[in-house]
Amino acid sequence: MHESTLVEYLTEKATAEAHQQGVQQGVQQGVQQGEKKRAIEDILDVLEIRLNPNEANTLKPELEAIDDLQRLKQLHRAAVIANIPEDFRKALDADDN
Repeated sequence: MHESTLVEYLTEKATAEAHQQGVQQGVQQGVQQGEKKRAIEDILDVLEIRLNPNEANTLKPELEAIDDLQRLKQLHRAAVIANIPEDFRKALDADDN
């Protein structure tokens, strides 16, 4: 009977730890998704203000396909300094290589 109680305790502890780890991973994924969404919105805002709202909307699917937050940050900078839509397009295409 004593072994059964120990096994139950260890099983419950392992289950609780696995649950906590799953929760932490879920929170981290949610934060990353939020950061990605914010980065894309920022890029689109800059493109809409500086260049052309219609052009910005056509780029949204391409931006959403990017998972690398550092790349999105670089593209945000490219959007800020772009003088014409083609400038940003070059930066976007260059990142694909």
